[in-house]
Amino acid sequence: MRKPPFEHCLDCPIIIKLMDACPLSPFWQIVKEEGLSGLADASLLYELFMVIISLVPWICGLILGILLLKRRDMRSLIRVLTHLCAHITCDVVKVVYFKEDRPDGSCSLKYGLPSCHSIFAGLYTSWVLIEIFVIGMKLKTRHIIAVISMLIVPYSRIYLIYHTLKQCIYGWTIGLVFAIVGLTFHHQYKKSRKNQQVKVKQ
Repeated sequence: MRKPPFEHCLDCPIIIKLMDACPLSPFWQIVKEEGLSGLADASLLYELFMVIISLVPWICGLILGILLLKRRDMRSLIRVLTHLCAHITCDVVKVVYFKEDRPDGSCSLKYGLPSCHSIFAGLYTSWVLIEIFVIGMKLKTRHIIAVISMLIVPYSRIYLIYHTLKQCIYGWTIGLVFAIVGLTFHHQYKKSRKNQQVKVKQ
C-alpha cells in the first residue's frame, strides 16, 4: 500500500481531503502561521485556484440536486440520475476492472483510473453543449462560466497530482458517453409523452 509522500497531505482539512483536492504545498499550514498575508505568493494563489477548480464538480453536483428539488421535472431527474450512475460506474470500474494507482506524489491512496472528477466534467460539459448546439437550448452566461470551469477540471487534477493525463482522458470519454445516453433517454421520454398526449386528444 502506497503512503502519502507529503506531510501536509495529512494536515489537509478533512472536507478537502474527502473531495480529493488537497494542494501541493503546505498551504493550510502557511495560512495558519501567516494568515492571509501568506497568500501574497503567486504560486500559492495558483494552487488555491486549482483546488477551487477541483471542487467545481462537487459544487455543480450540489446545484443540480437543488434544481431537481426546486423544479421536480423529468429532465432534472434524468440529469441527476445520469450523474449518479456515472459516479457509481467510476467507483466500481476503478476497483473491479482497472485497478490503476494514482501518480507518485498523490495525496490519495485510492485507485485513479478513471478520474471521477473528469467524468463529471465531461458529462456536464457534453450535456450542456449538446443541448445548446443540437437541441437548440438558449445559451446563458452561467453555461459559459460552468463549461469553462469544467474544461479546466482535468488539468487541475493533473496539476494537483491526483491523476495522469490518461486517467483524465478516460474519465472525460466516459462522461461524454453517459451524456449521450442520458440525453437520448430524455429525448425518448419526451417523444413517448408527446405520443400519449396525441392519443388522448384523438
